[in-house]
Amino acid sequence: MKRRTFLQQAGASALAPGLLGAFPCFASAEKGKAPKRLVCIGLDLSLRPETFFPGGSGEKSKLPPLLEPLRSWEGNLTAFSKMEHPGVSGGHAAVHAFLSGVRREQRASFTEGCLSLDQLVAAERGHLTRFPYLTFGVGGGDSISWSASGSNLTKLDNPTKAYEAIFSPRSEADKSAERALGIEDRQVAALLDKEAKRVGDRLDRWDREKLDEFVTSVDEFEAKVRAQEKWIDAPIPKPDGPPPKWSPDGCLDKVRATYDVMALALLSDSTRVMTMNIGVGLPVAKRIPGVDRSYHDLSHSGRDPDKLAQLHKIESALIAELDQFLRRLDSHRDVDGSTLLDNTIVLFGSGMGNASSHSNLDLPVIVAGGGLKHQPNLHFQKKSEDQTPLCNLYVTLLQKLGLERDQFGTSTGSLNELLG
Repeated sequence: MKRRTFLQQAGASALAPGLLGAFPCFASAEKGKAPKRLVCIGLDLSLRPETFFPGGSGEKSKLPPLLEPLRSWEGNLTAFSKMEHPGVSGGHAAVHAFLSGVRREQRASFTEGCLSLDQLVAAERGHLTRFPYLTFGVGGGDSISWSASGSNLTKLDNPTKAYEAIFSPRSEADKSAERALGIEDRQVAALLDKEAKRVGDRLDRWDREKLDEFVTSVDEFEAKVRAQEKWIDAPIPKPDGPPPKWSPDGCLDKVRATYDVMALALLSDSTRVMTMNIGVGLPVAKRIPGVDRSYHDLSHSGRDPDKLAQLHKIESALIAELDQFLRRLDSHRDVDGSTLLDNTIVLFGSGMGNASSHSNLDLPVIVAGGGLKHQPNLHFQKKSEDQTPLCNLYVTLLQKLGLERDQFGTSTGSLNELLG
């Protein structure tokens, strides 16, 4: 994507310009201190509740059956059971609220609209890296990244092209064009600031407060433009791995290749914020052994034993790919001697609780890495009609990433006591 396209897509949620290129590994990190990172993976069709959620009713229990392949991550991974986004329903039409807790139709009632978790982090920290954020996707559908105003951000759905965009050398013409756009942005920011000062004295108190907020946003934007310009001439790092190999009509090989590119982007410190969506159109039929129906068809499994068995093969395969991604991050040392996984929060889950019944309740969520105080499973019982908001977890994740936040979306608190 061109930088201008990015700004139009992201709006005020992520103002940092510039998208192509990268820079030396961890060049912007404080000396000897590893940067914090966030990776979010979303499943449009969720995970089957019977295999994800534990049978017990206690708050803590062993990992659910589907997640047995992840047992080796005990102490560095937590499965969250029975959390949800209050007031969000609508089946497939509400899955987009996964990282915000807010449907687009509800955004006017929230300070940050339907801004997704990753975009909030990118807006505050994205200027520290050459790519403020990266969004990926396989299987069609929307990305899981959303602006405050309800715009879905364009995803990269070809791992090979994504690899080239991150690691291919840039021409002098591209660099010159980037500098020109930076100058233009700063000129626009200066003009806006001048006009705001001109009309400020004629406004009442309420309008002046709103204008001050706008001016602050413009100043922050200009600062990010200047910060981003320093990456134009920065050398592109050599990737710690070859270009991904995958079949254009493949299934799991494309998922795996996307994970590979994401890992390389983290290793090169090209970005610290990424998302990937696994969509309804993931071509599983005839590509995963023992599966001969479409992913969406199988998600409406009902009580059909054959459908249930095939769906379990798909979900188990996706969990296995997640396991490999975690192993990749855990195998690399960070600048402070810890592992890349120790400093990367990996969030895996869905805005759908039960795809078979189109329910958005009881969302399956996994969090790995990030230096959290992990427990095998945290199971939240519903009290009367109240359920623990998933956004409570997001508040804790934001704080762990170094953002001073005590509220996000529909949060009513945090999970600091459990995960801090």
